[in-house]
Amino acid sequence: MTDDQKKKIPHLHPICVHFPQALFPAAFAAAVAYLALGIREFEVGAYICVLFGLLSVPAATLSGIIDWKLRFKGAMTRVFKIKIAGSALLVALALPAVLLRAYHPDLLLHPFQGAGLGYLLLLAACAADCTVLGFYGGRLVFH
Repeated sequence: MTDDQKKKIPHLHPICVHFPQALFPAAFAAAVAYLALGIREFEVGAYICVLFGLLSVPAATLSGIIDWKLRFKGAMTRVFKIKIAGSALLVALALPAVLLRAYHPDLLLHPFQGAGLGYLLLLAACAADCTVLGFYGGRLVFH
């Protein structure tokens, strides 16, 4: 594929990836704000952010795979291995967080034990995973 052909492909991945990259850290920040301030809306906001973050991951991942195949000819480098594994890990972390909160809506009333601690750790792990994915994505863009 020539450079002119690559320029004609819409840049969907950078658009799609902004959603999980923003929503997962916002979910963790909102949960921490709830713990610090006790304002219930922050806890609900954390749940909504992690839910919509999870729903946005397939679009970000699929658009990333398409970009990888078209722009990088599917070359399996270390960076792409990390991004593929990180995307799968993000779903593996976010899905239980969403389900845990859905079945235990008051779990942050006891944030440092049982389900509450698990939920906080899952949110923190999602935010950390997004940081790693964003770092390696940036390496591809700003090489």
